[in-house]
Amino acid sequence: MDIKIMIVDDDQITSRILSQRLSKRGFTVVCVGSGRECLESLQFDTPDLIMLDIVMPEMSGIQLLQSIRSVYSSIDIPIIMATAKNEAEDIVESLKFGANDYIQKPVNIDIAEARINAQINAVRNYRDAMEKKEVEALNTLIATYNHEINNPLTIAFGLLRKAKKEQSLEYFDKIAESLQRVTNIVKEIERITARTEYVDLEVTQKMYKIR
Repeated sequence: MDIKIMIVDDDQITSRILSQRLSKRGFTVVCVGSGRECLESLQFDTPDLIMLDIVMPEMSGIQLLQSIRSVYSSIDIPIIMATAKNEAEDIVESLKFGANDYIQKPVNIDIAEARINAQINAVRNYRDAMEKKEVEALNTLIATYNHEINNPLTIAFGLLRKAKKEQSLEYFDKIAESLQRVTNIVKEIERITARTEYVDLEVTQKMYKIR
């Protein structure tokens, strides 16, 4: 699976070196030099992970982190903060505002790769678990509705046989009532399954308003 990494750093030399090293390890890398460029890029394409420098002019890494987290969760886009300062305050603040992890600069490529893979795998495991729970919930729902459909259908067919045998129209109101119940249940199933299918689209169609 192709993993796309966005590097956000105003230091072009640093980001170029890191990009080359990550590319050699099989990642697809895009580099942007500011918070505004990052937000503009996210309107058109969503990376699998962002490596974000804390110290940047105009918009700091922590300010950009807050803007991204107002739209995307830590599962939607994992963010690893990069800082040259060995200060606990920056790290704590970054984690407080939704960073998934952090790494010290200059970046050790082996550590960077390990932490990137750890975050990507965590996201995959979470989504797989949610998908499994969703399938289990749908199976339970289908079994329930299957029972709900069978009851009125059994009543309707029984009344049809009785009406045919007795050549009477008095049962047709009850037959119509049972069939309407089946129709309502089918519509409810369609509504629920349609909502499930578009969950991912609701996430990917989120857009930023650049302030």
